[in-house]
Amino acid sequence: MELVITAHSTQRPKPTIRTAASPHRNAHPMRIHNTVPILCAIALAVALPLSPQPARAEHPHAPTEGLLSLDVCTHNNRIHLLTGESPASGAPAQLLHRVSTDNGVTWTNPVRVDTHCPPPFGLRRGMDARITAHGDHLLAAWTTAGTDAWGSGPLTTALSEDGGRTWTVGPNPADDRSTTGHGFHALAAEPSGTLHLIWLDSRDGRQGLRHARSSDHGRHWSTNKTLKAATCECCSNALAISPDGTAAALFRDGDPRDLSLAHSTKTDAPWTLRGPAAPFDWRFNGCPHVGGALAFSTKNTLHAALWTGAEGKTGVYHRSTDSLGSEWSALTKLGSDTASHPDLATASDGTGVVLVWDQPTETRSAIWAATSRDNGLSWSAPVRLSTDSADATNPRIVPVTSGYRVFWTQQQPQRPPTLGSAHLPKEPQP
Repeated sequence: MELVITAHSTQRPKPTIRTAASPHRNAHPMRIHNTVPILCAIALAVALPLSPQPARAEHPHAPTEGLLSLDVCTHNNRIHLLTGESPASGAPAQLLHRVSTDNGVTWTNPVRVDTHCPPPFGLRRGMDARITAHGDHLLAAWTTAGTDAWGSGPLTTALSEDGGRTWTVGPNPADDRSTTGHGFHALAAEPSGTLHLIWLDSRDGRQGLRHARSSDHGRHWSTNKTLKAATCECCSNALAISPDGTAAALFRDGDPRDLSLAHSTKTDAPWTLRGPAAPFDWRFNGCPHVGGALAFSTKNTLHAALWTGAEGKTGVYHRSTDSLGSEWSALTKLGSDTASHPDLATASDGTGVVLVWDQPTETRSAIWAATSRDNGLSWSAPVRLSTDSADATNPRIVPVTSGYRVFWTQQQPQRPPTLGSAHLPKEPQP
């Protein structure tokens, strides 16, 4: 399926009411053309009614063709893009990997990742297949079909040792031997190459947050640890690794439904639960299907992008900590009450931060970005990244040598969702 570039979505007016490597030789000039001064666009937005009871069910309105999922990471000045795509409604989804060595201007031909593996199940934004990289070693992970009430099952992985040119099947990181649902996972790599994976499963009788690590690029995984035995049922999770190897996880808690922080300061050290990253005290019997994001600066400041549906506080926020959650900066709200699906990235200079999110306009759901040049103390006015030709949702952002690259899904009426992207140049520091 050819990747296209444009923007569109059916975003609900209130987020409180929704539910659920070396350069490749086969470089292909798959260009993402900018359609506004510093960017280009493509997006998907699916308005999903919130179930009155906690649920992990498949979304009945999730797309069944086009771009179903995306994840992105960077290492050694290479962008690795993993997409889940279906060529036609009802056709099996395929996982495809592409690489860019020029900040996202051109891309290699897509390489099939899941050829020798169990196929992905239930791909959608918020339950994306994931990828991480360390040099030429790549790991992709996704959920497969299984035996729980919604058809979801175990995790599977695929490994590449040549920068994504070829892929082989990897082991299941979960050690509970269960064929019920394992998902909402996040991946990250330490500077040393040690991999961390977190996900949700119900091995203890209800949904909880699990962790495993691998010191050999995903060929073997550690005994699983339960970081929190009872969490929200189906919100995406986030992982970030500091320059010194500290791992931090952001997850939506059970009661209240606030985003909470956990961290481990050494490769095999116990994890510490820090509690809510912001105590909104959101009491809600359901799953909003919206998580948050984390990113460390080069100075080991941990930045968090948070979303809450708490009454009177709904929206996207930023705050940071220099003490792994012992103390936090003041909360800064970015965007309107309808802002959702935040992500963020930090610059290599140690003080630049960019936060992105989706937010409805009068005509479309759009992708927005705000920049801080002083480590999150102050922020620029929001800038719209997507055009008005399609609804754009669920942005992801990564730092690149020339600034930042933002990706999202977008959808035009009566068309399958496609991939959108924008380049944000690095602003000079004050």
